[in-house]
Amino acid sequence: MTVLIADPVPSSRERLATELASGGAGQVIQADSVRAVEILIENSTGGQLALVSLGFGDPAPRLIRGLAQVPWTRVLAVALSRQPEPLLAALAAGATGVLRGHPGGADPDLSGRLGRLTARELDVLRLVAEGRTNKWIAEQLSLSALTVKSHLARISRKLGTGDRSHQVAVAMRAGMMR
Repeated sequence: MTVLIADPVPSSRERLATELASGGAGQVIQADSVRAVEILIENSTGGQLALVSLGFGDPAPRLIRGLAQVPWTRVLAVALSRQPEPLLAALAAGATGVLRGHPGGADPDLSGRLGRLTARELDVLRLVAEGRTNKWIAEQLSLSALTVKSHLARISRKLGTGDRSHQVAVAMRAGMMR
């Protein structure tokens, strides 16, 4: 699989490239500027996945359109903000989807919320991420199932989440677990 990471921010681009390569992505190509992406569009035969940061600003939709025409099988826009205009422009340009947050980077707000969790709550959350049931978690941590349920309720309040899968997603976005 060939993956392109087009992001002007070196730390997030390199972190994501390392994670994808170690996860078996195959060839990971990095582009750090609009010009670098343009050169790839001119010389590329495409690939399976292109992640394009909307941090490139106004040229981002043009880059997405060009990558989709090469063709890259999937071109995902990575949105850094909640503003709808860049998201809609990316989709109109041919993005097959939008990821919110910085690629490979932890959201400081999420990290702060995770920092409010106790060690026991983190233990419970890690086991939830492994797909374990409350009963199984209770047995492993020598707790009652009701106590596990209480921990999950506190985690939900602290993270501002509604359910187990959302709790795990928040922890993953914050870089706490893979």
